[in-house]
Amino acid sequence: MRTLASIRRLDRASRVAVAGGGVLVAILAVGWWEQLFLPLGASHDGRINAQFGLQVRNFLENGLSGSDYLASRAPFSEQPYVHHPPLLNLVHALVGSFLGQGEWQLRLIGYLAGLATVVGLLWLARRLELSAGATVLAMALVAGTPMFWIYARLGLGVSLMVILLGLWVGHLGPSGTGPARLPGSGGPSGSGSTRVVLAVVAGAVAFSSWTGALLVAVLAGWGLLHLGSRSVARLVGLTGAVMVLLTLVWALTVGDAAELAAHAAVRRQWPPWDALVENYRWFYGTLYPAWFRWLILPAIAAAVVDRRTRLASGAIVIALGVWTLATPDAAFLHDYWTYPLLVPVLLGLAVILDRPLGTGKPGVGSRIGWRNPARVLGVAGLVLLAVLGFRGLAPYRQAYFDAPSDAGGLVGSVGPAPGQEVAWVAEGVDPLPVWVSYYWDLPVAEVPLDGEGIGSASGADLVLVRVDRIPVEIGAVAEPLAERGRYALFSAASLAR
Repeated sequence: MRTLASIRRLDRASRVAVAGGGVLVAILAVGWWEQLFLPLGASHDGRINAQFGLQVRNFLENGLSGSDYLASRAPFSEQPYVHHPPLLNLVHALVGSFLGQGEWQLRLIGYLAGLATVVGLLWLARRLELSAGATVLAMALVAGTPMFWIYARLGLGVSLMVILLGLWVGHLGPSGTGPARLPGSGGPSGSGSTRVVLAVVAGAVAFSSWTGALLVAVLAGWGLLHLGSRSVARLVGLTGAVMVLLTLVWALTVGDAAELAAHAAVRRQWPPWDALVENYRWFYGTLYPAWFRWLILPAIAAAVVDRRTRLASGAIVIALGVWTLATPDAAFLHDYWTYPLLVPVLLGLAVILDRPLGTGKPGVGSRIGWRNPARVLGVAGLVLLAVLGFRGLAPYRQAYFDAPSDAGGLVGSVGPAPGQEVAWVAEGVDPLPVWVSYYWDLPVAEVPLDGEGIGSASGADLVLVRVDRIPVEIGAVAEPLAERGRYALFSAASLAR
């Protein structure tokens, strides 16, 4: 039986986690709420959600087979999009079927997943016996970075991965090698129903992303190396393998094998090292405060070294590392590629903060020690850093959401010219303007703003232009028909003059 003192300590830790986590969830829920209703525009958010919007629309209008089994992006492209596992396609179809079509419906999944990530990370840290107080402070520091604030709500993110890690740790312990035991009790915490839930979540993780599939493989491989976890590892590995096989059958049946092979070949190409370094210098310089960048490697090292967090952190690092080596071109292009590393970073920060801010006893350090001036000053400094992090997000809101959404708001409010058959987009607006097809229900073609290029458009056709990138000689004579922010619609005839 647990002693009364241990119960009180656990209760105190739970109160700290719930109160601190509740504050963070409330801050993010309010901060993200307004972005739910923005038009889809020239950003990762706009492109990805517009693609899901086209897939949902095609499903609702043409049925399952008529929508290429939730893969059709028509009219933007006649080629079904099957480059990723289709769990999100399915979830979006369910949301669209019950809640209808629109911007907030498309963003709702990511919004809830981002909030669930905060709750899941705090829950995982408690299962790993990390200090509640240190974990909440670490979570506040992580949540205030632009990387988390922007990309935690893009798709499912790492929400399902974190839940899988929490279930794995709860069933097999932090080391992942045998049945976990509840603190102060003599029996294992696992059960047959827990194994079923673990297998179902593992299947969902493998069906949600390729990184998720690799995470399932890493956990299963780790479990097979230890006698006490082999039966669970077999079940998890088998479930993950079935979902990967189902994904491959879907992709090869619905998609084009030659296109998939060509896409994979491109993704396997290594970029020049100087370009890779320059890209990541820009990514990290943009998406993390300077002081946070210096903490990333020490935090990951601490998370991998500490026995409590080694498995959960190492599994994420290995899965992401393998996928990066397998598809270096994708890692080169996408600034959000290393977002999953925030899981070991959070755990490592909690490990680092555990002893100086906690009681020094594993799993108990929720008590800051208010009679110690150094600890009080340390906590105050960390809280100040977190507050400054959240206060510094306003320019990112403008750059990543508000300004790009003007493009979608413009085409959504004006519409194409009568009889227009192609949505013309000038060079420099967006490399993949799926959102134009979403609003105008037309195929999209990019045109250069010169006489020969613009001549392919009919005189009355509307052309979407980014006005801060329009050639001076054209901007001096062409008059826009409608304008919003840095985007404008011109008739092709006015641009051709």
